[in-house]
Amino acid sequence: MKVKLELDSKYSETEVVVKAAQKNAEVIEILNKLNGMKNQFNHLNGYLGETVYTLELKDILFFETNDRNVYAHTANNAFLIHYRLYELEKNLPDNFLRISKSSILNVDEILSLSRSVTGNLVKFKNTYKQIYVSRRFWKALKNKLDQRKL
Repeated sequence: MKVKLELDSKYSETEVVVKAAQKNAEVIEILNKLNGMKNQFNHLNGYLGETVYTLELKDILFFETNDRNVYAHTANNAFLIHYRLYELEKNLPDNFLRISKSSILNVDEILSLSRSVTGNLVKFKNTYKQIYVSRRFWKALKNKLDQRKL
């Protein structure tokens, strides 16, 4: 497979063209991955009282359920969002990982990960916020962090 990138200011939007002799398994896999990327979230609407904010995914530390509502936590606030965790898990990019039955976190924002008798605690960059990781999801998070070191 050959990959080619053309950059030119005359293009108004990004276009991906797949050229192949025939539609085979490799082409179908490429198309499925591209369509999956297109369907992923870039940003979300978050509600704080009566005000709606546009939240960029890179600013979100973690998502958490509380009283049947889902909140997106940033460094300074927690915004109500109108998605369920299973919808987020399906559509968020790879840097988001489920860490408990009620939480998904942004792996890029982790400052530290500590394991103790009382629980597995994640602390985030530039904030006081922290969240516990379920024992069931600990290994997946540890593996994800180890892969990022490479």
